[in-house]
Amino acid sequence: MLGTRLRIARRATAVVAAVVVLAGVTPAAPAAAASAVFQAGTLNIYYGLNHADFLHDLQLITSNADLVGLNEVEGRKAFLQTWAADNGWWFYAPEPTQAANEALLARKSMFDLLDKGSVFACDTNGPGEVPPARYNNWVKYRHKASGRVVFHINLHANAGIEDNGRPADLPRTACAEKQFQDVKNLAAAKKDEGQVIVSGDLNVDFSADRAYGHAKFPWQVFEANELPNLRSVFNLYGEKGTGTHGNRHIDYIYFWKRVEGYRYLFLTDYRIVTGTRSDHNGVVADFSITL
Repeated sequence: MLGTRLRIARRATAVVAAVVVLAGVTPAAPAAAASAVFQAGTLNIYYGLNHADFLHDLQLITSNADLVGLNEVEGRKAFLQTWAADNGWWFYAPEPTQAANEALLARKSMFDLLDKGSVFACDTNGPGEVPPARYNNWVKYRHKASGRVVFHINLHANAGIEDNGRPADLPRTACAEKQFQDVKNLAAAKKDEGQVIVSGDLNVDFSADRAYGHAKFPWQVFEANELPNLRSVFNLYGEKGTGTHGNRHIDYIYFWKRVEGYRYLFLTDYRIVTGTRSDHNGVVADFSITL
């Protein structure tokens, strides 16, 4: 009996020793990937504001974000160039003057500027007529902390193109539909070089668009299909506040969301920035990017 007990004890000791040795050589579970955070914002600053109110809105959105897309600012280009140089921001608002309406800003302390461009989308009428020609502007940055490339695309679609999710039968609607597809194509073309963020006033309400599902409006073009594809803050985190323009959610931030295992940029939350002097609220999205 004593011999049997000794044999059992020796076996138990051997098992414990093996477990200890095995634990010592088994690698620990990998730690979560290190990441850095930044904010991207969008604001349509009404072109008719006086200078003091324009400056108020500019400072409001730039105090909340590190990448910023602006709309309706062509007449302020010279001022914005000086302001950006004096305050540590990259600034891009290309020629012709109609393209300069959609400006892009990035904080120099956080991003290096690598490239930039503008793509003509459409012109419903003629030169100088309303609505103006539409352009999709983009800038290629290097995020300093991570070394990753980040593209920012900014646009402003024609107004009056949507009624409760349904397309208005107007030439300007066809123009906007082409612009949406062009933005999708531009994002898809840039995604292999880096992470892609899209911002702007699309003049299509998110909830109405999703409910009706017009084939050439943003929900179907950008979001309804499978990943990888563009995804908006409203899709991922719901509609917050009463709206970005009245009760409509028409000012968007998207990012190109990749399939699991290929994601380096994550949209973690967003907020609507109120208190503007413009007829639009701003939108600011929180991003995390792996190092």
